[in-house]
Amino acid sequence: MQLIFDSETEALSVVEQLYGVERVGKILIAERIDYAALELAVKLAQVNFPIFSFPIVSSLKCRLPFPRHERECTDEDIPKIYVACLSAYNNGHLHGLWIDATQEAEDIEDDINWMLSWSPVADDEPCEEWAIHDYENWQGIQLNECVDIEHISELANLLEEHGKAFAVYYQYYGSDTSLEDFQESYLGQFEDEEDFVYQMWDECGTLKKLEELARISHKA
Repeated sequence: MQLIFDSETEALSVVEQLYGVERVGKILIAERIDYAALELAVKLAQVNFPIFSFPIVSSLKCRLPFPRHERECTDEDIPKIYVACLSAYNNGHLHGLWIDATQEAEDIEDDINWMLSWSPVADDEPCEEWAIHDYENWQGIQLNECVDIEHISELANLLEEHGKAFAVYYQYYGSDTSLEDFQESYLGQFEDEEDFVYQMWDECGTLKKLEELARISHKA
């Protein structure tokens, strides 16, 4: 594979950071390229062009560095999943993307397909299979590697809306959980047990009846 730079100076400054790469003028030649090392070399060399607008490549086998910054979910609070390409994983590459799980299912699938299209082995074999290798901000909810994307989206949005209450409910009932059942069972948030009893009595009219009985008793 060959990487063609704008000048010999740029090519030289990058090749000095790499192993197993030959330079011919402004062209770098290598049998294989470690793309993470290539990205780091370009940054260290301070070559004057964005790493993800990489110089012309003269071989279809040479893929550009994975521009994860375009879609990577960096939010530290929302439920998200790390989806990895299994073809890359089986070939010794860790290639994946952190994805916002609160998106609609079709948007999550679009992010997954985009990630797969950038797989380092996409030139050599189909990259269609994926798995969830990690997840964050699910408040105790456990996910397996192959959860249905629509289910992921629904769970993430319920968790965003109802927080820990839904997480506890889901952990208790598991796969039997439904939105309708949760909405029927969920009574809201309360400061303490006294606040809960007060609001329940208020809603069902018990508090009003007790106040009336108190007035009658006071008059007597």
